Amino acid sequence: RAAPEHAEEMRGFAEAAVERLPGYRLQHGNQVAELRPEGADKGDAIAALAGEPPFRGRTPVFVGDDLTDEHGFEVVNERGGTSVLVGDRQPSSARYRLADTAAVHAWLRQGAGA
Repeated sequence: RAAPEHAEEMRGFAEAAVERLPGYRLQHGNQVAELRPEGADKGDAIAALAGEPPFRGRTPVFVGDDLTDEHGFEVVNERGGTSVLVGDRQPSSARYRLADTAAVHAWLRQGAGA
């Protein structure tokens, strides 16, 4: 994201890489390309982690800024957690929004002091 002038080069790299990774797929987002296992997404990862110590029995909190985070928001919501979208992308399953990463940092500092 910090080097948008290299977007096409990185897209080509990701497309070539996924061809050499059986069982993986390429998922594009906002100035990002993710290589992820077929049939798995951020929601699946959150659900798996939620069943493991030290996360078992805790309320999940998930902050994301990309379309690729939507599955994570959905799983967190199903578990009664806090889902936070960074930015103003519409629509989103996130229940809360923060304007930018500076707002996320301020929110985290506020919670850390509680």
